[in-house]
Amino acid sequence: MSSLSVWRARSAALLVLGLAAGAAAPIVISAPATAVNFVDVQSHWARPFIETLAAENIISGYSDRTFRPDQPVTRAQFAAMISQAFDENNVQLSGGFDRAAADYWASREFSNGRLLNRQLRPSDPLSRVQVLVALANGLGLNPSGSVPNTLNVYRDASTIPEVARDSIAALTQNGIVVNYPDVKSLDPGKTVTRAEVAAFIHQALVKEGVLAPISRRTDVSKYIVQVTSGNNQATNTSSGNQTASNNRNTQTAEYKVAKGTPINVEYDMSDKVRLAPGETLTMTLKVADNIKNAQGGVLIPKGSEIEGQLVPRYSGSQFLGTQFVAQRLIIGDESYNNINATSSLVTAQPPKNANPRSLGDAAINILSGVLTGRSPNTNNQQQQLIVIDPEVDLQIKLGSDFYVNNVTNAQTP
Repeated sequence: MSSLSVWRARSAALLVLGLAAGAAAPIVISAPATAVNFVDVQSHWARPFIETLAAENIISGYSDRTFRPDQPVTRAQFAAMISQAFDENNVQLSGGFDRAAADYWASREFSNGRLLNRQLRPSDPLSRVQVLVALANGLGLNPSGSVPNTLNVYRDASTIPEVARDSIAALTQNGIVVNYPDVKSLDPGKTVTRAEVAAFIHQALVKEGVLAPISRRTDVSKYIVQVTSGNNQATNTSSGNQTASNNRNTQTAEYKVAKGTPINVEYDMSDKVRLAPGETLTMTLKVADNIKNAQGGVLIPKGSEIEGQLVPRYSGSQFLGTQFVAQRLIIGDESYNNINATSSLVTAQPPKNANPRSLGDAAINILSGVLTGRSPNTNNQQQQLIVIDPEVDLQIKLGSDFYVNNVTNAQTP
């Protein structure tokens, strides 16, 4: 019996990857979910990944006994995949899986090597870089050593969006990236397929010790990106500013901000934030207190900026509330794009004063009515507004360990 079979017996897990196009729920075939049942994967390059996952009931196919390995994956389908494949109640991962962070990055659009500030619709297909960045953030993976040296393994490294470079490097160092048909081409902008997502999830579970590695004697193993010691050695650079590169030379306790660390924040605007359900808002918060290590050294100084967005959260079609998701931490002239941090969910609440107190409030009320399709003068709409006091409601917690490049002495209160 495999180690995963033992694990499954303990956890009674049933993880499902197969999804109908555009659907939010899987179609599970009645026969045992093995690759033998899939009539369209027998000669497919990804068969070993699919077969291993199916044999352990981690994926299944469609009612017509197909897996449809080359079918594109939409944002909604991927959200369902990671939700079930990395269910915290079923899969005991070493660092857990942050589904909120994964879903957030899967909803971001990358184009022409950069991140566009536009949220995708659930029906939009995802690219390889979106899925990879989502997995890296969900797993809380950070790169070690030189990010540029690691990415040199890809001949198209220059096409990787700057905001995604740390994530791709971390996944590469952990053996999670699979490139077919050319292992040296990441092809970040290519629409991702079900076969590719299955391969990424397989390798993520291998990294976590849940699955055994693919045998090197298997032909498909040549598509798993391997980083040699030469690629992954940290090197000195004379470029000076390492902004956004996160080129760490150490990941020791002295430089670590532990998972679960709370970060109190300040907000420059004095007014509370009011959002309509489903609305997204980009905002910048400031760290309210020094975050220190056990020796009293300052890891994240007071006044450091946290850029991110307030994003809506749903359960199916039901709106649950809004949540701040960090995108970037700025400490002095250094920028960290791999921070995994979110606030608690903020639910809708009626304003203390139901009547607009200013022209600004009235404008917000009217805009909320336009966004929701309801009359801005109704009490129901007033109760639908989400009223947020950032300094009270948006305390942030780290979803995974985070390492800074420098530690300073605590000279300020």
